[in-house]
Amino acid sequence: MRIEVATAPNTPNKEKGDLLERVAGQVLKTQSYVVTEQVRVTGSELDLLCKHQVNNRKLYVECKAHRDTLSANILTNLLGTVTFRNYDEGWLITTGPLGKDAKGFKDEWEEKPTQERSKLSIYTSERVVELLINSSFILPAPTQAPCAMGEADSIGEWTLLITTAGVFWAVTHLCSGVPTGLYVYDAKNGQAITDTALLRTLKTTDTSLNTLDFEFVNKVISEGSSASGDTVANVVQVQAGEDWADYRPARPEHFVGRKSAQDRLMQLFRSITGQKTRTRVLAITGDSGMGKSSIIAKLRDRCRNVRHRNRFFCSPLMSGLQPARDIYRSITPCFHASRQN
Repeated sequence: MRIEVATAPNTPNKEKGDLLERVAGQVLKTQSYVVTEQVRVTGSELDLLCKHQVNNRKLYVECKAHRDTLSANILTNLLGTVTFRNYDEGWLITTGPLGKDAKGFKDEWEEKPTQERSKLSIYTSERVVELLINSSFILPAPTQAPCAMGEADSIGEWTLLITTAGVFWAVTHLCSGVPTGLYVYDAKNGQAITDTALLRTLKTTDTSLNTLDFEFVNKVISEGSSASGDTVANVVQVQAGEDWADYRPARPEHFVGRKSAQDRLMQLFRSITGQKTRTRVLAITGDSGMGKSSIIAKLRDRCRNVRHRNRFFCSPLMSGLQPARDIYRSITPCFHASRQN
């Protein structure tokens, strides 16, 4: 379960943070807090300073609307502010993942005695979603796929989008494990969004989903049947499962085996950069479920590591594209992306 603050391109980080702060403030008000935004104190500006109307406890909330990994320094600084200002507790609300050191800090902190641990609460993306649902700020993601989405294995990952136009649930439609379209729901009432103007507005935001077809649902409705996979996104990232039991491709960190196949492919990449071959395009073929998408995700991950990220660019390409013009349309962005990297 992911959460993104999606705004217009080139929006300053402060405005993204302000949007997340407004959402957090609305939630805290439902919990009997008086909320003051952007409090100026000596040497810094605090995001949210809250005071409970019943027990007078003071709560400081710091919001991080980002997608990069969060460093442990953010947590230690927050704890220092809470201690120095004599606040009763502090919250970190983050939409991005925790870095290695931050995860270590979180795990150690949550092993402390209850009274000490209550001084700092760390809300990761999953916990933020849970907080919003428990506060009745949003509804849970629809538990049943719409009839247009077909089989359960065509349902991809859910993402909560916080935008200036509202809060929305978005879920990808998968074809052979690869997202080809997007379904969007109003997170307040659970209704599917079919308004073309609103869908186009959401697509223009800087969400990581904006390469997908936001109007996919209307095409499905107009055809009167479930998506067949004929609708092709330009170039899309392979979706990885969240755990071992997930039907989607394995996460790179969970992928095991196929070492000889990986080595052959990496050797091909080295031959290309060493100008020992003229080959530039390759295809991985096989029956459904054999792990083609998983090995592509693993290769992409290896090409991004410290050893290879300045040498190789790996972009996955969906198979089964017809007619030929769809293949050309899908390959072209690969080269644009590789030039930018």
